Amino acid sequence: MSRLTKSTIGGFVAALTLLTSCNQAIAPEVIATPASVAPAPPEDIATYARAFLDGIQPISIAESREYCGFFVRTRDGKVQGTAPRAGTADSCVAGFIPQNAIASYHTHGGYLPNYFNEVPSVDDALSAVDVELDDYVSTPGGRLWRIDGLTGESETLCGRGCLTDDPLYRDNPRNPGKDRFTLNELQALQS
Repeated sequence: MSRLTKSTIGGFVAALTLLTSCNQAIAPEVIATPASVAPAPPEDIATYARAFLDGIQPISIAESREYCGFFVRTRDGKVQGTAPRAGTADSCVAGFIPQNAIASYHTHGGYLPNYFNEVPSVDDALSAVDVELDDYVSTPGGRLWRIDGLTGESETLCGRGCLTDDPLYRDNPRNPGKDRFTLNELQALQS
């Protein structure tokens, strides 16, 4: 299969591949955006992402499923999150990519001992590169990651417990505790 890019596929196809880690049906539900998180200037997107994702972490953890969406540029030039869409325990489809999208986001749900979800998945990184949008990812251990939409490199923006975490969370001995992964390193770690 040839490599998909934002320029060669429409929003519909991109939406089907964006932020999915397996082919499972998802619930089309959405939840309200966190009311306490005001739109922010684009240069503050990391701070905004941290507050926004922390606002949806409790429901994502309680339901043990991913939530996803986009960060868009508003008419007045600020960053704002779209309403979070519900996924499954290990996947989420955000829907059509808005024309004003500047990044995507998703949670990794609650702690599940059989899932290795404290780092972005290879599929997360490939999806970010496919649509050429940075992706912000929160984990059950309360970490925040940013995946570069051009390179697929993942970096920790804040570590264990900086966001709401799952009280059931336990460290995975397979996790090397690194704060940065290339796409090749993620592939080696998760193979």
